[in-house]
Amino acid sequence: MPIVISAQTSSPTATAPVVPPDPATQTAPVAPPADDPLPMDLDGDGVVTAAEHAAGARALFEHMDANRDGRVTREEMANFQRQVLGAAIPPAR
Repeated sequence: MPIVISAQTSSPTATAPVVPPDPATQTAPVAPPADDPLPMDLDGDGVVTAAEHAAGARALFEHMDANRDGRVTREEMANFQRQVLGAAIPPAR
């Protein structure tokens, strides 16, 4: 299953500080369809909040951490890149 990461940009505006959602009032996220252009938009409102982005980044990290030790090694990263891209990205020189 390909992983798609999207971003939305807009002009800067004053916004309220980001407050993490209260877990007691949250429902379980529903996996978006594979062709969803904003897969991290868990509530389907058309934008990705900081909390939704953090949850998506965490899920991506957990997917890469094959042995579940809380760390991603070069080998795990290369294996993930092969899975997603078909080839590992060579290190920058």
